[in-house]
This record gives sequence, structure tokens and C-alpha cells, in this order.
Amino acid sequence: MTVDHVFGPSSDQSFYQRRGRASRRIWRIGGAWAPALVVVGLLAAATAAVADRAAIVSIAPAAEAVYGGLGMPVKSRDLTIADVQATVTRQTDGQGELLVTGEIANLRDAETPVLGLRVALRGEDGRELYMWTARPPKSRLGARERVTFRARLASPPAGVREVLVKFAEPGNKGTFTESPS
Repeated sequence: MTVDHVFGPSSDQSFYQRRGRASRRIWRIGGAWAPALVVVGLLAAATAAVADRAAIVSIAPAAEAVYGGLGMPVKSRDLTIADVQATVTRQTDGQGELLVTGEIANLRDAETPVLGLRVALRGEDGRELYMWTARPPKSRLGARERVTFRARLASPPAGVREVLVKFAEPGNKGTFTESPS
């Protein structure tokens, strides 16, 4: 066997032995980096899931409940309901009427569709006594537009202490008891 002073032994056998050792070394190095790369990838995915949760909820609406449960509410529709007021009026025949008013605001710089409104009446113990769905005053709101809504209920149940208004679930048409004003 001849020895080349620059490249070492010129034997084919030692070439394959060196190549085998080098590939094992590379495998060991890759094996050490693999868990670190997985952790970095998971951290990047988790950061994206938190930072871009509105986009995720627009693709998978059920994720809104998961984010809400984790204390990170998502305004998936970029609409808000504000200034909700409930007024009960009594008629001379003893029956009353509940009038719920408020404002829907579009927070986006683009036109946004508006879903129906879910109005729930709760008692002192927090139990839901009655629920109905009301149509919004407009089916779409322009950029930064605000609109007032009204929902009525004849003969509301006794013991109502709280009125909650939120947007109905997408795809849930519900029973509309209120026609748009």
C-alpha cells in the first residue's frame, strides 16, 4: 500500500472505513439536533396559533370556544355589541313587553356580514329562563359602520335579572321572533 502524504493511504478499504465513520458521525450530530428542531418548530407553531387566532377561527369556527376557554377571546367577526339596555313595559291587561336595544359596530375597514342576534334572559341563579334569536337591522355593515338594534319579547318570564345579547352561531338560523325594524 502506498501512502500519499496529502490524502493519506490510497487503499480502497480505508476510504470506505473513513466514509463509514464520517456518516456515523453526521448521524449522531443530526440526532442531537433533531429534538431541538422539533421544539423550535412547535414553539413557532404555538406562537403563530396565538398571534393569528382570528385567521384560525375564520377557517375553523369551533376553535373560538377553545381560545375562549384559554382566556384568549377572539372577535372572529370583527363586530361588537355595545350599549345594551333592557326595558320592561306593562300593559293595562297585566301583560308586559321586554324591549332590548343596543348598538352593533363593525371594527373592520371593510364591509362585514352580520349574523342574527341571540338574546338570552337569565334569572338570579344564572340559569337561562328564555332565549330567542332576532334578526339584525342590516345584513351587512360598511367599514366602521354602527347601527342600532331592537328586539322585543311579549310577556317575558318572571324573575329575569340579566339580559345577554351575542351573535348567533354561524349556520344556526334559529327561530326569529323579531322582524327587523
